[in-house]
Amino acid sequence: MHLNRLTIYGFGHFHDRTFDLTAGLNYLLGANEAGKSTLTQFITAIFFGFPTKKHPALRYEPLDGSRFGGEIAFTQAGVDYLVSRTDGPHGGKVTLHDTTHDLALPAANLKRLLAPVDAQLFTSVYAINEPRLGTVFAASKQELIDRLRHVGAVGSDFWLQQAQHLEQAAETQYKPQGRNPLLNQQLRDHRELTAKLAKADAAYETYWQLLQQQQTLRNTQTATQQTLTHQRAVTEQVTQQAALWATYTEWQRLGSDEQAAVSGFTADDATRLEQLRGQVSASNQTLAQDQQHLQDLQQDAQLPPLFQAYLPVASQVDPLLMQLPEMTQTANEQQQLAASQQDLEARSAALEHQYAINGQMPRPFSLATTQQVTALQERLTAANQKRRRLQQQLNQLNERFQQQQPSRRQQRNPLADKQIIWLAIGLVVLVGSMFLPGTWFKLVGALLGVAIGYYGVFLVDSSTPASRELETLTADIRDSQAQLREGGQLVDDLNNQLDTIATAHGLGDLPVDQWSAAQGAIGEWEQLTRQLEDTGSRLAKAQQTVTTYLTQVTQALPTLTGEDLATIAPQLTQLQTLKQSLQHQEGDLATATARLKADQAAVDTARQQLNTFLSTRNLRSVAAFYQRYQAQRERTNRQQQRAALAEQLGDNLAALQQFANHAALTDQLAQAQAQQAATQQRLDQTTTQLATLAGQLAHLTASGTQATLRQKLANLETQMIATTQDWLVKRLTSQWIAATLAAASGDRLPQIVAQASNYYGKLTENRYTEIELTATTLRVRRAAGDWRDVSQLSRGTAEQLDLAVKLAFAVVLNQQVTMPLVIDDGFVNFDAQRRQAAYALLAEISQTLQVIFLTADPAVEQLAAGNLIRLHE
Repeated sequence: MHLNRLTIYGFGHFHDRTFDLTAGLNYLLGANEAGKSTLTQFITAIFFGFPTKKHPALRYEPLDGSRFGGEIAFTQAGVDYLVSRTDGPHGGKVTLHDTTHDLALPAANLKRLLAPVDAQLFTSVYAINEPRLGTVFAASKQELIDRLRHVGAVGSDFWLQQAQHLEQAAETQYKPQGRNPLLNQQLRDHRELTAKLAKADAAYETYWQLLQQQQTLRNTQTATQQTLTHQRAVTEQVTQQAALWATYTEWQRLGSDEQAAVSGFTADDATRLEQLRGQVSASNQTLAQDQQHLQDLQQDAQLPPLFQAYLPVASQVDPLLMQLPEMTQTANEQQQLAASQQDLEARSAALEHQYAINGQMPRPFSLATTQQVTALQERLTAANQKRRRLQQQLNQLNERFQQQQPSRRQQRNPLADKQIIWLAIGLVVLVGSMFLPGTWFKLVGALLGVAIGYYGVFLVDSSTPASRELETLTADIRDSQAQLREGGQLVDDLNNQLDTIATAHGLGDLPVDQWSAAQGAIGEWEQLTRQLEDTGSRLAKAQQTVTTYLTQVTQALPTLTGEDLATIAPQLTQLQTLKQSLQHQEGDLATATARLKADQAAVDTARQQLNTFLSTRNLRSVAAFYQRYQAQRERTNRQQQRAALAEQLGDNLAALQQFANHAALTDQLAQAQAQQAATQQRLDQTTTQLATLAGQLAHLTASGTQATLRQKLANLETQMIATTQDWLVKRLTSQWIAATLAAASGDRLPQIVAQASNYYGKLTENRYTEIELTATTLRVRRAAGDWRDVSQLSRGTAEQLDLAVKLAFAVVLNQQVTMPLVIDDGFVNFDAQRRQAAYALLAEISQTLQVIFLTADPAVEQLAAGNLIRLHE
């Protein structure tokens, strides 16, 4: 099996994430809290089910509330499957689909596809992390063998459980050195019964006589006990009645002063009385409040000095009062504009300090100038770069020219001397041909002489390879120098154009690379200047409006001269409020007077209703009502107490009524107690006699009677035979199951140990060469030959041993179990060399098994093999 894709709906902090895996080695790289342990638990949960809500830390329910669950696409035996699991009962709702044949499969088939691996085997072998490394050392050899049997034979987990249960059941029946098992107890009881039977045979006759006497006394004891039980019941009943006599007397007393109940004094009547009293009190309180209000209105008729000054100029002040809210708002706006003006001035001054030249800010570029400057800068940059390249090229050519300069001897060309010789030979041949006989020979000789001279002068090359290379270098140097001069002229021209633009816009000595920032600052400065002009204009207008308003107010009301608007505004507001109040004062006085009359009428009505309530009950005061009401409550309480006492007495009430007084009840109790004491004495005597006979019988038959002992012995022997047969069946069945499973998987243990030894040597750089599995633990052999137990290893070395055993387990059983290895940061305690060895071993194992390695080690990015997935992407 290998996993192809993990799709997470919602699991931990993952939601709507997909991870594509390969059949070989997969690296999932992520820092702490990137989700490595979450992915390990996700694979386990989708295959084997979500933990219950009793273990919330292992469920990894989504933090963002998305749908809980996900799906895994995997391949097994050449068939592609897709399993999904979402939140639900019994480990979640599972769906299984055969994507190769497009078939929906029952969810129960998932367990068959994963068999024989269950959740426990997967987490202990195939899901490896640092905390789980080392758990194999706590296991015994038998537990490791059982784990092999679990994988080696399909369905062996059921037979292993059955064998274990049979073995435990057999041990509860018999152990060679045990005391508590059933068969051990039966053997011990058999020896004791045999000894008792031999002792009982000697006193058989005496035993039967004493046994007949004992039976007679037992019959007498039974009859006496029945009589005593009846007398105890009678005594207990009379005692209970005597104890209830005080309650009965109280019940009689409560019934002696019964009087008829009087109507009109119930709890509802008391509530009605309190309502009437509350109405009277509320009416009086309202009357007092309205009287005080009327007095306040009369006192408010006195006018303050400012209002008296207002009355003669009311026609002038009233329009100003209407303008007061607007002036208040204008004054607030004035303060805001002043603060804004200070801020704008500060920002403008900062820009002027940074860019102004002789107190004058540079002028901004137009769009055409901006494009021109950009083009000039680009051309200037390109020209400078070209000049630097040409200068480097010229320097290289000069160095080569200096290296190629020949010495004086080398400058002389031997072929140049030969040109003269060839020319001389040609002249000699030409002159000599003139002396030959015949015109034809003369002509041929003359042509030959000319040809020799031509060859010497024109065909013989006087230059050497070194001289030709020097000529080439000289030409290249001259060409480079010419290009440098042209580039310098271009740079000067471009700089002149930029200087012209700087002069035209007042940029002064500001570097060209700062022109862009300066243009932004110039634009901001111009905007600030416009804002300052607008703010100053608005501020002046607001100041003029407020000043004009204050002048008008002080002209109308001279008492306010010298005060600002913040001081005048509250006084004008109070003046306006007083004016409105005086307009309604006359109506308020009339209303208050009418309300006083209504309040007085309400008080009279409430008092009349209260008097009517008392007169209908022939009462003069409220206190008299509550006196009668309290007496009525006490009468009702006595009736309730008498009913409660009657319920407490129950059936004893009728019996107590039969006694004339307490003395008669006491006499009957004394008689019942005397009869009970006499019967108890007879019973004690009979019990004493039975105890004596029992002692004699116990002495004679300490081991029991013969028949009883023989029967017990026979029954015990039958039980022993049945127990022995049951023990043999369970013991032999358990041994047969163990032998059968051992035959199915016993040959794999040596393979796993040998493979683990090979892996352990690779992980430890051959420092440890062999692993031996003993009866109780593991031990390892060093390269020097000595053996060491696991307890003597360092933590990292011990974890490497556990890793080697688990990897060997998975590789050896790969034919029966095709599960991927999921390793969650299992190498944190390995040093650098052994961690690299572990990476190499995983790459080797991934040729046959899928390996999913989740780690925070960035070194895996440098590994050649494997599919790398970054969790943070």
